[in-house]
Amino acid sequence: MSENRSQLDERLHIIEDHLVQMMEMVSERISDVTSAMLEGDIASADRLIIGDDDIDLLSTQVEEACVATLVREAPVATDLRFVVGALHANSDIERSGDLVANIAKAVGRLQGANPDDRIRELIAQMSDQAGELFRRVSEAFRARDTALAISVADMDDVLDDLHYRYIHYVIQEARRADLDPQHALQLALIGRFYERIGDHAENVGERIRYIVDGWVPEAQAAERAKARQSGELATPSPRGVAVIGALAAERRIDAIRRDFVANVSHELKTPVGAMSLLADTLAGDVSGADRERLGEMLMKEAKRVEDIIDDLLELTRLEESEPETELLDVDDIVMRSVEKVQVFALTRSVELATVGLPSDRQVMGDRRALVRAMANLIDNAVRYSDPNSQVTISVVDLGGSVELGVRDHGVGIPRAELERVFERFYRVDRARSRETGGTGLGLAIVRHVATNHGGRVSVDSKPGEGSEFVVTLPCVPRNSPTS
Repeated sequence: MSENRSQLDERLHIIEDHLVQMMEMVSERISDVTSAMLEGDIASADRLIIGDDDIDLLSTQVEEACVATLVREAPVATDLRFVVGALHANSDIERSGDLVANIAKAVGRLQGANPDDRIRELIAQMSDQAGELFRRVSEAFRARDTALAISVADMDDVLDDLHYRYIHYVIQEARRADLDPQHALQLALIGRFYERIGDHAENVGERIRYIVDGWVPEAQAAERAKARQSGELATPSPRGVAVIGALAAERRIDAIRRDFVANVSHELKTPVGAMSLLADTLAGDVSGADRERLGEMLMKEAKRVEDIIDDLLELTRLEESEPETELLDVDDIVMRSVEKVQVFALTRSVELATVGLPSDRQVMGDRRALVRAMANLIDNAVRYSDPNSQVTISVVDLGGSVELGVRDHGVGIPRAELERVFERFYRVDRARSRETGGTGLGLAIVRHVATNHGGRVSVDSKPGEGSEFVVTLPCVPRNSPTS
């Protein structure tokens, strides 16, 4: 028994040692790749790309050691928790190494970009923060320090804020034509890579807490609580089944992330390609009238990129933060939403009409998010309506809840597509969507807002007859002390 315990301890030590090495390598490589990028050192960047194999090798060894421990040893609960936590942490660290390699790959594409001092400063700050995040999780992992692991989440919030400021500044520079469109896209992606490195570090911090005391994010705890209540976890599962289930869930998440990244890349490729072509044309010998027309087209494509990134940031905010709730008048939400879209509706000769106001209903919620969600629905309705038609915004009192509806008489949606319209970047008619300028994210935002407020969103539509989207929200009772 003691011999088996000794073998197990040795294997666990190897896993821990390799994970610490990986975290330290990621931290060092973040600094190195940032220096190579800011100095335009392609040779150093290429070496960093090749050097990513070292992290992949350690990651493979960790994975093999974890599997061997599960198959050959008989780890007790604490050891089993370490192995499962290590598998997840290993995946996050390895992906962070990939992101560093992605930044290195962008160095060559940035030749001749000459970003200004503010962009360089923000890149350096994001790099320092991302490197410090991995240094901190490495220290927390070695010491099994949950307080230190918890502090990683706060540090990641700082990195998220830096990324938010950085991306808006890059967009601003691109709109002023101070940055080449292709360089602007590369810089935007680089900022996202730093931000994702921080997300992975935060995940590793959560795995440390799981290893130490079994803590997991609240969502996972809630799912297990539901399973326990239904009796599904009455009998402990074999450890192999538990691990396979965890890995399968991880793969499903990976697939969703890959699809999302592919969709983002595809959606940005079209306007950025158009911007590049327009910029090349403007650089040539064109007349004053053509130059003005091409300049307007360039600004339109830049605005499209800005809208996509803005919606992505909004989705991130909705997914990662709790809504700031206050008592709100439903009528005020509707009128503010209509005002945001009114000018656009006039340009398309579409009338906006309201029904059911005044409603005298109130909800608890985030004013900004609810107004944006309703404005998205109205904006969509206008985009897919014919000129000289009407979009109706209605309020229906259901007693304990209220329905906010947006009805148009436009092209409609085929029944087979109704379940997918709330997916990110999903479009029923891509050609029409490009023509109208939508980002493909508006309905995804609506769904998140409704869910965050304890409500739901539904759609009823027939091709050629139009569509009606309805957001249902719980109301504050009229005689409630809050109201």
